[in-house]
Formats: sequence, C-alpha cells, structure tokens
Amino acid sequence: MARTLTPQPRLPKNYALLRDVVDSTPALHRTAHEVFLEARRRQPTIGYATVHRGLTRLCELGVILKVEVPGGDAAWYEPAAPPHAHLICEGCRRVVDVHYHTPSRLLTGLAAREGLELDSEVVVFRGRCHDCVVAKPRSAKG
Repeated sequence: MARTLTPQPRLPKNYALLRDVVDSTPALHRTAHEVFLEARRRQPTIGYATVHRGLTRLCELGVILKVEVPGGDAAWYEPAAPPHAHLICEGCRRVVDVHYHTPSRLLTGLAAREGLELDSEVVVFRGRCHDCVVAKPRSAKG
C-alpha cells in the first residue's frame, strides 16, 4: 500500500524510532513483540512498556495503523495507508494487504437499514497469499 503523504508530527526520540521500525519493515506487518525486538536491536535501553505506549500513541496520531484480526493472537502494526483489507495466509501465516475497502455508499446504506452508526470497518480475508499460491498451487478438483 502506498503511504499517505500527511505531515508527520514531531515525535519524541523513542516514538520516532518506533515509527522508523514500522515504516522500514520489509515484511509490512509486525507484532508489538517484533517491533520491540527490532527497536531493542537499534536502541538497547528501550523497554517493552515504552514500546507499547509508543505504539498506542503513534496509532492515536495516525502515524501508524494497528491491524486487529478477529481470532488472531496478536495485533500487527503497519505504516499509515489508505483504507484497505487484509488477508491472513493459511500457508505462511503472514498478514498481507489487499487493495479493497467497502464503498462508503454501502456502509451508509447498511447503517441506515440497521439503525447503526458505523465508525470504522475491519475486512479480513482468509486464504493463501500470492507467494504461497505460486509456490504450491492447489490441484484442480475433478
């Protein structure tokens, strides 16, 4: 996903480190523990509580996004990006971005029909990512 070009707030040193860890991740999604391990590698004195507080604050500021997957053991963090869905790969267990979001007209209609106020949505697909499909295609059913 392309990162949005919004002005970045001035951040305390530890929070800037966490933003950089999330932004520079080759695997786009990391758990809080994975962020902690990389931050600790870069700055050995950083503590686990600081990482959790920092991730929470960076999410509040909209600098990074927290991906909470229903039924998942942990949340993942990713760079801020336009609305999109995620896939939990049943092959490699990665969280993969899917370029999809529910059209606002559909959400507005759903809210009106059900008498709801919708603030946000989480769309999570389960299946296999592109890399797993290419590595081992499912056999055709005959």
